[in-house]
Amino acid sequence: MGLFWVIVQQFCFTCLKYAHDNILGIVKTWRLLFSQLLVLVILSAFIFSPELGSRYFWNALYINRVVFFEWVVRVTLCGVMILFDALLVLYFARIVRLYRCGLASARPTLPVDLAVFTFVAVLCCGYLYESITSSLRLGFNMDQYNWIGRFFIQISNFFYIALEIGGAVLAWLFLKHLLRDKSLRSDRGIL
Repeated sequence: MGLFWVIVQQFCFTCLKYAHDNILGIVKTWRLLFSQLLVLVILSAFIFSPELGSRYFWNALYINRVVFFEWVVRVTLCGVMILFDALLVLYFARIVRLYRCGLASARPTLPVDLAVFTFVAVLCCGYLYESITSSLRLGFNMDQYNWIGRFFIQISNFFYIALEIGGAVLAWLFLKHLLRDKSLRSDRGIL
C-alpha cells in the first residue's frame, strides 16, 4: 500500500517537474522519465528483495536475533513519501513564482532539491540508527521496537499533513491571485 502512494506522489511530482521545466524551455522528458523509473525500480527492488530471492538486506538487518528489515522498509517508504510531497509543494511554489514574477525569477533547482533530499535522508537514517541501537542496548522485545517504529510513522504523518496544508494554502493563494487577475482583465475588456 505504501508503495502505491509513493507511485502516485512520484507521478504527480513528475508532472509538476515536467510543467516547470517546460515553462523554462528545458524539457528533458526522457531523462526525467528514466530517472523516476530508476528510483521506482531501486525502491521496489529494496522492498521486495526477500520475495525476489535476495536476502542481502534481510541478512544485513538481522541483528542479535531480531529482524529489523520490515521497519527499515516502513521508515524508508515514509521518508520517500515525505520527500516526494516536499518536492511537490516546492515545484508548485516554483511554478507560482514563475507565473507571478516571470522567467527572470527562475533559479537553479538542484541545490534546493538536494537540500530537501538530505534533510529527509538524515531524518530517516538518524531515526533508524538511534532506534535500532537503542533497542539493542536496552534489550527491547519486538513489541517495544514496533512502538518505536509506529512513532516514526506518526512523525511522518505530521510532516505529511504540514506539507499538505502548506500546498493547499499555496494553491488557494495562487487561485485567488488568478481570479483577481482575470477580473482585472475582464474589467478592462481584455477577455
